[in-house]
Amino acid sequence: MSLRDIIKMIVVLTIVSAVCGGGLALVRISTADQITYQKIKFIKEPALKQILVGYDNDPVSDRKEIVTGKDKKGKDVATTFFYAKKAGQVITIAFETEAPGFAGNVGVMMAVKPDGTMQGVAVTTLSETPGVGTRVKEDPSFCAQFVGKPLTANFSLGAEIQGLSGATVSSTAVSNAVKSGVELYTKHKSQLGF
Repeated sequence: MSLRDIIKMIVVLTIVSAVCGGGLALVRISTADQITYQKIKFIKEPALKQILVGYDNDPVSDRKEIVTGKDKKGKDVATTFFYAKKAGQVITIAFETEAPGFAGNVGVMMAVKPDGTMQGVAVTTLSETPGVGTRVKEDPSFCAQFVGKPLTANFSLGAEIQGLSGATVSSTAVSNAVKSGVELYTKHKSQLGF
């Protein structure tokens, strides 16, 4: 094989790789919005339906992303805020936070009214022990403890919130996620248009 044949193969391989890579990038870009919408629709919307009431819009479509921090690499981290409206007026804002649980992070969707009270809390994602830690998602009385409390309440486990017996770590994760959410909401309230 001559040097000319090797260079020809390298050029052909480079062109084929560039075309394939470009095609994959194009597919990813063209489907990114739909994938994001589907993740919201099937993971976050069930929790939104549990905690939002009295709205006449589609909160999944009526959402806003706000940069709320940086990750360990210094990249922006955005939080999606879902707006529940009645006759065009925002009546509740919902968003998701998370905190470490027993087997990974526990995702919590929380809804806040304009007067600064908690309208609802629902667990979105968790990988806790089935039948034990998963009770924080399955037992509606646990998340109901947060409803109606002002954001100034002490959401620590054992204060105004009682944990589930046998699921203390998971209960603490939900409580910590709510506390984190309150801090996030308070810090970025002016950007929400509430």
